[in-house]
Amino acid sequence: MHGGYVVVIIAAMILFVMAIWHKSDQLFYKYLNSSNLNDYKEQMDKLRKDETYDLYHTNVVYLTAKMDKEWIDRSILYSILDKRPKKAKVYWFVKVNVTDEPYTSEYEVDMLGTDFIVCVNLYLGFHMRQEIPRYLRTIVTNLMESGRLPQQNQTYSITPGRKVGDFRFIILEEKLINARQMPGFERFVLQTKEQIKKLQLRQHVGLVFTFQK
Repeated sequence: MHGGYVVVIIAAMILFVMAIWHKSDQLFYKYLNSSNLNDYKEQMDKLRKDETYDLYHTNVVYLTAKMDKEWIDRSILYSILDKRPKKAKVYWFVKVNVTDEPYTSEYEVDMLGTDFIVCVNLYLGFHMRQEIPRYLRTIVTNLMESGRLPQQNQTYSITPGRKVGDFRFIILEEKLINARQMPGFERFVLQTKEQIKKLQLRQHVGLVFTFQK
């Protein structure tokens, strides 16, 4: 009997976590202050050509859990354009989607009609390791071979003929607007998710990321 209770309790906890996660995702999309990348393409193009700014990195990669086609968290655009603008040759926006199939390994790319903005949706099975840099190397190579992305020839390198520049990975803390005005239940859901996330081990992706708030 005691063993049966344990199974029921564990199952209830799993269902609770799944429900919290699903509801919190809905709330994020409801309250997240999103912006359309198309509205800022001109500024980003001007920044990457601006000789008065030093090159921050050749490729700047923003990892985000909230990206819907060309709509992204406004704080990402703030990070690129405001205060200390981050001049880069290519701006990447990457979202990882975990699928129900164990060994899915697929991706979709939207460059919004440019050769300097790359929105990537990675679809990885739940058994696949989230080695984002490895997948990006494949995507970069494919885009360059197809002519959609210019080659990034390196003047100095220990690898002869290297055509891909350096990368900087950035994760921003996604913030909600009007959090204090949310109903009590919605605040409870989001606060519970934050506590769950603190208990999780951060997955190793093979590179040191830059964390910003």
